[in-house]
Amino acid sequence: MEAYTSRDLVNISLEVASMNKDKNKWIEHVLYCKALLDSIHYGASSPFIPIYAIELGASPIEIGILYSLSNLSLNFFQVIWGYLSDRLIKYVMFIILGGFFSSITMAALLFVKSITVFIGLVTFHSMTASMSIPTFVAYSSRLISEDRWRRFIENINSLSYLGWVLATLAVGLSSLLGLSGFSTGFSIASISGITGSIITWIFCKELNVDPEEGYLPSIKTLRIRRCIKFLNFLVLSVSFGFFLSMAWPLFTITLTKISVLSLFDISILDIVFGLSGAAGLALIRDHLTLVKTSSILALSGSAMALIPLVYAFSPYLLSLVLIHALIGVFGALYDAASLAYVLENTPIEGKGVYTALYNFSVGSAFFCGSLVAGYILEILQQSWSLEAALTTLYIVTAVGRFVIGLLYRYLD
Repeated sequence: MEAYTSRDLVNISLEVASMNKDKNKWIEHVLYCKALLDSIHYGASSPFIPIYAIELGASPIEIGILYSLSNLSLNFFQVIWGYLSDRLIKYVMFIILGGFFSSITMAALLFVKSITVFIGLVTFHSMTASMSIPTFVAYSSRLISEDRWRRFIENINSLSYLGWVLATLAVGLSSLLGLSGFSTGFSIASISGITGSIITWIFCKELNVDPEEGYLPSIKTLRIRRCIKFLNFLVLSVSFGFFLSMAWPLFTITLTKISVLSLFDISILDIVFGLSGAAGLALIRDHLTLVKTSSILALSGSAMALIPLVYAFSPYLLSLVLIHALIGVFGALYDAASLAYVLENTPIEGKGVYTALYNFSVGSAFFCGSLVAGYILEILQQSWSLEAALTTLYIVTAVGRFVIGLLYRYLD
């Protein structure tokens, strides 16, 4: 048997490294495909779920509860799934199961006529969908080198907006052609989610990771107090999320009862939002590496104060299209910068749990914001007109967004 020389061993090591790099590159493309299918799932369903609730006769309080419970379950269970996946080091399994069960639930929405049952199913959908969010991030973080994180995130966000636009456009066109937009959207969401799970099951394998690198049982091991930047960011994000989510049930009520837009018109708004976000990221992402993440958060966060003001004082289709085009860019920047900040300021061994903790905290703020807005609107309507009540709440959420957004500048 021939003995290997030092040069042979070096060559073998280089070949193995090259093979691993090629394999990771291939899996990276699979992750992009999964992200695209997930965005189609959400683009075909999320914009129309609250509209369908209005069709079922939901009151402002019930719309607030719908937003609150769906956001709370989506983010609360991420902590559990993030903990379990890091503990068991089983990321692919959670990604597959999350996509499958959330898709089955989406199909079940087609047969619901009760608003109470509808809210319950949407909440369950959010709970199961949350299985794949922290696990997708944690799985990706072990495959993508840290120097390529920001570019990877930007690519994911661009694909997400693209898939969202395609799905929303399909739903809007179906309603314009006389088909049931809700049935079309929920069916597309179900099919795309199951397809994403199948692709993940075929091409992605669990990683061989030392169990000691997994998440330890006590949350104290995260040493969150040592991550000062993360803590400060978390406080600001929770505050911002409260004022952000206050407007969501108000938007739905304005579109359906004040502007009285059709399902196609509403889909146009989401399409414009998605296209501007994807185009904006594609055009300026090469320049973002030169800008601090905190500066991007400050600019995009404070700019999002504009949209509730337009809804309050000019709720007409043209005005709404223009503001959605503008805020689509800032929304995409904010989402990309938020995820980048979490990943850049947390240790690699706990990224799944840190991401879940961030999402849970922000989701709790979403729960409170939407619920508070729904209840306050119901109370104000007893003394004021619907338009006056909406305008007052829009001004409150705009001021909150602007002030908290500016505070992001002081993170660094």
